Amino acid sequence: MTKNPTAVRSRPSSGGRPKPPRRLPSLVRILAGKWKGRRLDVPAGARPTSGRAREALFDILQAAIPGSRVLDLFAGSGAVGIEALSRGAARAVFVEKEAGELNANLARLGAAEGEALVVAEDAGQAAASLARRGERFDLVFADPPYALGETALSRSVIGLLAAGGRLVVQTDSGDPLPTLTGVTPAGRRAYGRNVFWFFEAP
Repeated sequence: MTKNPTAVRSRPSSGGRPKPPRRLPSLVRILAGKWKGRRLDVPAGARPTSGRAREALFDILQAAIPGSRVLDLFAGSGAVGIEALSRGAARAVFVEKEAGELNANLARLGAAEGEALVVAEDAGQAAASLARRGERFDLVFADPPYALGETALSRSVIGLLAAGGRLVVQTDSGDPLPTLTGVTPAGRRAYGRNVFWFFEAP
């Protein structure tokens, strides 16, 4: 068989040990507002919401963002809550048990202490403590793990939505409508694998 003259042979690393794979740079960037274009670190193993889906979500919500109070549940990198702050939200609370990358993102952006709060607890504990403090939010975004279950999600958010507030639940394509108590279904939008379900509080 004729050898390919353009083939490049791999060279062993020094000491004969393979080099560890280099971590690829994050492709999650803020899309608009005061931090437009800034990069966000993403936790290992996370599947962040695509840029196209986030842009479409904020096109829908944009009129309600300025001055709003936002809760980003299961925040991961904090991309949704940070996008809201960048676009003029007054305050965002991020709930993420493994908050290393999230804290690093907020520190790098220079988020003011009063505009961003990270609660490094699971969603149920965080929701209970926020409710006890009388916190209420105009927008709650949740991208829960499948194993959490809808009943637990209902308990997490029912007491945290302000009157007329909106809840957005993200699921994967093909998942059924989440059945949540205390809120009214208000639409569905799908962007590839990212599906957003909209609910409204009384």
